[in-house]
Amino acid sequence: MRRALVRLLRLAAQAILPAVILFAAWAWTDRLVDGGAADHAARTRPAETVYSVTAVDAEIATNRATLRAFGEVVALESAELRVASPGRVVEVHPDLAVGGMVDEGATLVRIDPFAYSGALREARAQLKEAEAAAREAESRIAMGRSDLARAEEQLTLATRDLDRATTLRSGTITDRAVDERRLLVSQRQQSVDQARYSLEGEEARLDQQRAQIDRLEWTVEEAERALEDTVLAAPFRGIVLNETAALGRIFQANDVAVTLVRADGLEVRFVLSDERYGRLIAGKSLIGAKIAVAWLIGDEPLTYTAVVNRIGAKVASDTGGVDVYARLELPPGALPRPGAFVEVAVPDRPHPQSARVPTTALYGDHVFVIGDDDRLERIPVTVLARDGSEAIVRGPLKPGDQIVTTRLAEAGDGLKVRRVDLDDTGEARREPS
Repeated sequence: MRRALVRLLRLAAQAILPAVILFAAWAWTDRLVDGGAADHAARTRPAETVYSVTAVDAEIATNRATLRAFGEVVALESAELRVASPGRVVEVHPDLAVGGMVDEGATLVRIDPFAYSGALREARAQLKEAEAAAREAESRIAMGRSDLARAEEQLTLATRDLDRATTLRSGTITDRAVDERRLLVSQRQQSVDQARYSLEGEEARLDQQRAQIDRLEWTVEEAERALEDTVLAAPFRGIVLNETAALGRIFQANDVAVTLVRADGLEVRFVLSDERYGRLIAGKSLIGAKIAVAWLIGDEPLTYTAVVNRIGAKVASDTGGVDVYARLELPPGALPRPGAFVEVAVPDRPHPQSARVPTTALYGDHVFVIGDDDRLERIPVTVLARDGSEAIVRGPLKPGDQIVTTRLAEAGDGLKVRRVDLDDTGEARREPS
């Protein structure tokens, strides 16, 4: 009985054990299959895209755009030096050539002064003769006044003697004696009249001589001026625009010898459109504004500064703009010439509490900044002005905000980005930590 039970258990074990082994193998296989599928799904699931972008740090300040225009250098003052004393040229300034620079007071052209020096000497000699004649007339007048005084004195004595004779006529003095005294009074009166008329004549001649002296003084001044006019001097520091002088050439009166433009009196004339002019006037940032002027010659442009000092008197009918004039501040060195074509940069009205960003950072009415966890945040802005490849904007930006400058078609709130900096060649230089 016992042996039969053992045998029965052995048969049962032999029957159950393969089933248990098969079930365990199936369960293990199923587990391996499920784990592999999960790992595969984890490996094949797409990862979040991180975009590399460039950015600038926001700086909140007062910014100005730059209005660019083209203009022309014009001369504020020019002078045509004409020959007032005709004659032969005996001296020419060594720098007297078109485009040359001459200093104020420099002798540009000298006319032969021989004839004019002789005329001045002759006029001075005639003046001296007239002055001597006037002194002689003054002496005669003094003598005539003395003669008149003596004659009047003698007349007085003769008249007094006649009065005494007339009083004593009844007894001691005859009629003949009285008549003799009356004749003497008449003679003394005649002497007085002659002395007076002679004195008046000498005074008249002195007046004539003084008038002659005035004329001769004017003649001397004319001769001096004519001698001075043999020298054509530069009235200011200028640029020679034109010259016709040469040694030996004979100039006639009023011939133009040299044309100068004032070197330190150059202006830039340029045109602003009505819209630009209105913006600057409204912002009170035109008159007195300093502008940059670039003369585009050679490999490197020559740059100057100028100050806007006046506005044109009328609106240009052909362009619809306003002429603006700015006085050039010229340092020593190469000077622009009248007629030179230049580029000007005029500062626009100021925009306080604004930021300057590249135009690539603009997405319509907003920009994106790199926020927490390197994700984009949309910031609304108002474009105040454009300045070439940059724009001046105002909005709820804070100093130091990282404004994205890379254009992204997928740009939006929450987009994951990574900031990179570019070197001068446009290659990625570093990644900020």
